[in-house]
Amino acid sequence: MFYIHSVNNKIKSFKQAVILVSLFSFFFTTGCSDQDVVVASVNNHELTMIKAENLMDALGYDINNKEDWKTFIESWTMNEAYRQELIESDEKRSEIVSLKGKNFEGELSRFYLEEREIKKKLDTIISERELKDYYSKNKDQFSLQDYLVKALYIKIPKGIEVESKLIESYMLKNDKDLSKVNSYAKLYAEDFYFDDAQWIYFNDLVKDIPLKGYNRENLILNRTKTYFSDQEYTFFVNIFDFRVKDEVPPFDFLKDQIREIILAKRISVLREKIEDEIKQRVNKNHDIQIHYNY
Repeated sequence: MFYIHSVNNKIKSFKQAVILVSLFSFFFTTGCSDQDVVVASVNNHELTMIKAENLMDALGYDINNKEDWKTFIESWTMNEAYRQELIESDEKRSEIVSLKGKNFEGELSRFYLEEREIKKKLDTIISERELKDYYSKNKDQFSLQDYLVKALYIKIPKGIEVESKLIESYMLKNDKDLSKVNSYAKLYAEDFYFDDAQWIYFNDLVKDIPLKGYNRENLILNRTKTYFSDQEYTFFVNIFDFRVKDEVPPFDFLKDQIREIILAKRISVLREKIEDEIKQRVNKNHDIQIHYNY
């Protein structure tokens, strides 16, 4: 499979900037490591770098993304300020919040205990035979929402010298054509797709092609080989196979999806079993007493 895409410039890690500034400020006076650096505080409650990293990871933020860092720090400082404000202004409701928080800690702890056990016990190996067996028995679960195609697609800036050479070779009439197309694409294409072994949704293939005035179904059903231009680009499309909508997709196209379905079913069965095992183990390992019942 071949792809050519423009590459965005990388943004420097905001985390590294914070660490460097903190080191310049505190290295000779405190001797603390970068993990001990206080990155935010509300009154006397401080957030260190290591705690920020752990919490960001748990909440799904990217520690190396500047916007994620900014969003997380703003959220943490405001939430901590709200917590302290409620403690100072309404002690009774603050105690209720604390009780609810501790109750949620228990639920979250159960979740992490289950996830840890599932990770240890889950069999992630799924044989080709099992995948094919699921496919053959559950075809009615799958139907195409769009046409699947095998195709060649090239997008190049309009008017460059190689355009006439691509007109001759993009139809892949002989073995040398593909080699030529690959060479031209690497040098000139803004977007390029070719994989004669894999299916792709037609809409994904042509999402940035201006197809106004073209009958999309005819392009597919006629296995069209065509090219056309807008003001900026010339587009080459060669469709050499297709599957129609509402058909069952081919097995190879569904393999990854079926693998996820089978894993999800295994996790569900395992979770039910583990939930009871963990409950019994926790009851055995801890002195649990109920002192009052209605």
